[in-house]
Amino acid sequence: MKTDVVVVGAGPGGMAAAWAAAKSGAETLLIERYGFCGGMATTGIVGGILGHYLNEKEPAVAGFLKVLVEKMAEFGGCEKWENAYKNYGISFDSEILKYAAERLLLEAGVNFLYHSYFHDANVNSGYIDSIEVVNKSGKMTIEGKFFIDATGDADVAYFAGFECTKGRPQDGKTESMGCIFKIAGIEEDKLTEDVVKRAKEKLAELRNTGELKIYNESLGGKGSTTRKGERSFNMTRFPGDATDAIELTQAEINLREETFKIYTFLKENVTGFENSYISSFHINAGVRETRQIKGLYTLCEKEIIEGRKTDDSIARGTYWIDIHCPFGRTVNTHLCCKECQTTEYCIMLGKYKDYLPSKNKLYPPKNDWFSIPARCLIPEKARNLLVAGRCISADHRAMGATRVMATCMAIGDAAGVMAAICLKEKCDTHSLPIKDVQQNIRKIGGFF
Repeated sequence: MKTDVVVVGAGPGGMAAAWAAAKSGAETLLIERYGFCGGMATTGIVGGILGHYLNEKEPAVAGFLKVLVEKMAEFGGCEKWENAYKNYGISFDSEILKYAAERLLLEAGVNFLYHSYFHDANVNSGYIDSIEVVNKSGKMTIEGKFFIDATGDADVAYFAGFECTKGRPQDGKTESMGCIFKIAGIEEDKLTEDVVKRAKEKLAELRNTGELKIYNESLGGKGSTTRKGERSFNMTRFPGDATDAIELTQAEINLREETFKIYTFLKENVTGFENSYISSFHINAGVRETRQIKGLYTLCEKEIIEGRKTDDSIARGTYWIDIHCPFGRTVNTHLCCKECQTTEYCIMLGKYKDYLPSKNKLYPPKNDWFSIPARCLIPEKARNLLVAGRCISADHRAMGATRVMATCMAIGDAAGVMAAICLKEKCDTHSLPIKDVQQNIRKIGGFF
């Protein structure tokens, strides 16, 4: 199979990359290991969409995000864009997203290959000639002129032999995994202020005794659902390396067990949950961090909190440095920062406290944004590979601010445009004309 642009992974970054490449005139193939699009938005039922919010008058991200929201709204799975972008988080129906995204991509001319797992890359002097995927047909070879790694884990870059980092430099630990789940059949009108208060007090007690491993006492929200009587819950943590199949398996089993414990507590103890039921378990554990490519430039913490702009900006970031405890702890700890109140020994607090961000310096300036440079999408020694999504070249702290879905979509928009421009100009990724890239990002409705 041959094509111009091959995108591996149909999560937020990959969907946007494939759409943008096709809209920019490139013959595009989107490869996905599951049978639908969405990545963490559907397999992880993560919601709402974060990272687009600048203020109520203008968003920081549009492009693919905007047309996706509009398409979901058309099918009744989201607010209309003119209202949705004004919210800090955009709630949506994760089942509708599967269908809406697929419709958008087909309309743009994207070709699909579902149920196909990336296996290996054939590399020659920094150029990927082809990749191999494994599916029901066996092994398939896919030839392309440009490749976009949207696996989230930098699988293509890593197995092609290009340098990657993983986790914080002191011990290699990554942000903890988690899972979002949905409960339906909730009589939401019964969740009075008093009911919610008492439920949260009991959840806090169960967390502190270790009976429930939860990092907050939430009674859910609309996040990845817009349906009456249904809420999505984001409460769990599990430490581990999501690029290790054994540890990822342990995470899946543990997180489902914790989910059922939380659900059982709510059903048996909270007014309004008496007739509730689990409507969705996650399909894939919510992975926050694994590998980052070693790019031409590495985004760092200082650029986030200063709202720094670059000449080669291809996307805007507005999210904050949100690092979930890499040890998976939930008692007396929320963010990984200098002010963490854990009573357990922590190597970072003990030996490397100066590395940790302060909770007072986690956010970009108010009503402002930071640049994501094009150089962060280009592996240092690869000539026809780009990355989209959370595996861009960013250090452990900075990626805590770039890993959210709207930002990943904006990066995906840019990666798709960059591949199409390289194709048109017959240049490699190190030589692409950034002004042309920025002009074309604007054409597809993006910001930078």
